[in-house]
Amino acid sequence: MDKNYINNKLDDLQYQLNKKYNSLIEERIIAVNNEVLIDFCDQFFKKTKGQTENSTIELLPFYDWFIRNYSVKPLMSSSKPLQKGTAKTYRNAYNILKRFNDTVYRVRYDKINYEFYNDYLNWLYQQEYSTNYVGTQIKILKTIMIASHELGHHNNTECRKKYFKKPTEEIDHIFLGIEELERIKKLDFSDFKTVKTESGVFITKDKMDRARDLFLISANTGLRVSDFNKLEKDNIITVENKKYFQLTTKKNNKPITIPINSTIIEILKKWNGELPQKMPEQHINYALKIIGEKAGIDTLVKITRTTGGIKETEEYKKHQLITNHTGRRSFCTNAYLTGMAAIDIMAISGHSSERVFYNYIKANNLQRAMKISENKFFS
Repeated sequence: MDKNYINNKLDDLQYQLNKKYNSLIEERIIAVNNEVLIDFCDQFFKKTKGQTENSTIELLPFYDWFIRNYSVKPLMSSSKPLQKGTAKTYRNAYNILKRFNDTVYRVRYDKINYEFYNDYLNWLYQQEYSTNYVGTQIKILKTIMIASHELGHHNNTECRKKYFKKPTEEIDHIFLGIEELERIKKLDFSDFKTVKTESGVFITKDKMDRARDLFLISANTGLRVSDFNKLEKDNIITVENKKYFQLTTKKNNKPITIPINSTIIEILKKWNGELPQKMPEQHINYALKIIGEKAGIDTLVKITRTTGGIKETEEYKKHQLITNHTGRRSFCTNAYLTGMAAIDIMAISGHSSERVFYNYIKANNLQRAMKISENKFFS
């Protein structure tokens, strides 16, 4: 090989290595040691350390394969493919791990250990991701590691240890009480002027009306947006003069039957027996902020989140926090506060355990105490 070529290559390596070293020192993402620098040299020379057999797929290639394969084929765990939204979340997580791989150090099966766990967490927090979003990255990585282990690609079981846990933080999500929902129900949009959002979406009078009614259906059934936004007349059945929604939920493929109350009956009459025409989810969210403001839902709410490892508390007007999912939380919480049995609410909401369900209920301590006080024990 030409001597000049080798010398130029080594000069380039020295320059790039110094640049990488200074960058790591400045960013303080991880401790700079021989292993990190050796990894960088391996990347520089495009080595494929650790790959000996074609049948063994390293972590990132397997991660990519997992998403593509199980987007169309059934998972071993659930016997059905990844939902479209789940596949998107996995792809985002893959891209984040690949960015870490390309900018910090190479990620291989044998690198997934306590040191990597701390390095990756620190790096994720430096990207200013929220605690729960960081937790999602760890949770999905564990899923990928376990799946690749079961398929015989490695023998690393570090991710099953207690330290390799998913960071989580309870966020004070809002719900709307019955009185607030009634104010939304009574809104008149006859004089509403079209609004253009910062994202360039036009919210018309018709969109406001449909978004309001779709949201009220969620707040009176507990359905997710992926379900209430696709309801049709065929989903309505009548048994002994009582109407019900009957459908199979999109997220967990569960058949459910939900009684239709008077609020939804009024909505059906308004739309001549049909359901409101579905809307893009983000358009509903845009409309709901305006709807909440028009309804005077402006109680000040403090929300504490940890972003980039820093805990911050911000104050919002309540209508600023209303989203599609607020309807579902409102149903579960209001049903609980009015005395509906948790097991019956869970049959509609699809929660698989009471622990998860009670975390979902957004009633405060006083509201819960008032409900508990109705028990004959306190009479």
